[in-house]
Amino acid sequence: MPCMNLLVSYCARPVAVALLLASPLVAAAQLRPVPAQETEKGFTWALGAYVANGPSYPGSAERSTGVRPVIGLEVGRYTISSGGGGSLLDFDLDARDSGVTARLFEWDHFRLSAGLRLDGGRKGEGDAILSGLPDVKRTLRGRLSAIYDFPEHLSLRSTLNQDLLSHGGGATLQTSARYEFRISDRTEISIGAGFTLADATYMRSFMGVPAGVAGVTTALPAYQPGGGMHSTDVGLEIKTAVADRWVVFGGVRYQQLRGDARRSPLAVKPDSYGVSLGLAYRCCR
Repeated sequence: MPCMNLLVSYCARPVAVALLLASPLVAAAQLRPVPAQETEKGFTWALGAYVANGPSYPGSAERSTGVRPVIGLEVGRYTISSGGGGSLLDFDLDARDSGVTARLFEWDHFRLSAGLRLDGGRKGEGDAILSGLPDVKRTLRGRLSAIYDFPEHLSLRSTLNQDLLSHGGGATLQTSARYEFRISDRTEISIGAGFTLADATYMRSFMGVPAGVAGVTTALPAYQPGGGMHSTDVGLEIKTAVADRWVVFGGVRYQQLRGDARRSPLAVKPDSYGVSLGLAYRCCR
C-alpha cells in the first residue's frame, strides 16, 4: 500500500494537497478571478428541516433518527450552510460544503474554495459499544476543496479536512464523482460515488481502542489502526420544487468501511445505509 500511504501523508500538508489536486487542471485552463458581477447579485437563502435515519457512528449496529435544521445563505462568493442547505440555493453541480465557505479562484471549469466548519466529535453515550472509550472532542476544521465541472452534468470534487485545534480529529481527504440531471423543470436527481482517506490520528480517535482502557473501562481489545483508506460510499439525492419557493428533498446513501477501519472492533456493522427527507423554503435572488 505504498501509494496510499503517500497520499495519506499529504493530509497533514494542506497546501501540498491543493497544489497536487489543482496542477493538472490548471495546466489546461486559463486563470480568471471570480467575476465582479457575481458578488453584486444580492443574496439567496434557504431555511427548513429534514428527518434523517442512520447508524449512530460509522460501523455501529445501532441506528438513530433525528430532526435537524437546514440553513443556507449565499452572498456573492461566500456561503453559509448546515444540514445540506447550501445545495438548495440553486439547481447546479455545486454541492456546497457545510460551514462557512469562500470561493477563492476559478480556472474555466475548475474551482478552488476554502472554509471552516465545526466538528461535533463523538461521545460514548447512545451506543453501548462506545461505553468506556474516550470521547473525541469537538473541534474546528479547516477545509480546502477542488472542484472540476465536466460537460454533460458531471463533476469531480476532492476535499481536505484538517483539525485546526489538535483535538485528535486528524485529517481526511474525500474524493467523489457526481452526476446530476433534470427529469423536469422542477426536479433534479444526482448520483454520486466516492472514497475517503484518513490519517492515523483520525483513525485512532474514531476507530481505535487505546491500550490504557482496553480490558479496564471497556471489554474491547486494544486496537491501533494506521492511516489509509477509511470508506467508500455511493448515494442518490433528489430535490423538487413543489411551489415557487418550496423545495422537497431527500436521499439515500450506502457506505462500506475499508482497510483498518473495517478491521476495527468498533466496526460491528461495517456496511451501512442512511436515508433522509426534508422540506425547505428558499428566497430571493
